[in-house]
Amino acid sequence: MADQPSFTYKSLDDIRARKEALRKELQQDNSSMKTQWNSLFHKEKSNLPAHRFANLMATSVSVFDGILFAWKLYNRFGGGKNQKTKKKSRSFLASLFS
Repeated sequence: MADQPSFTYKSLDDIRARKEALRKELQQDNSSMKTQWNSLFHKEKSNLPAHRFANLMATSVSVFDGILFAWKLYNRFGGGKNQKTKKKSRSFLASLFS
């Protein structure tokens, strides 16, 4: 705000005129921000076959990537233990009788 010029007001009409000018400027900025926000987050939907196919492929790849990630976490944190470990471990009853 240091680069804005300082205004000298001589009457209430000067203050009202400046207030109205600032209100109009804020409304223009607000409408500009609304259009930019809508253009970023609200894309137009298209019913063209190529766009539908592209959206289907993007969704499919995302789902496949999620499944691979879940499988990787499952194997890393003990879900998919090796068969050798399962053969070595004995049940509780077998360990009591040996």
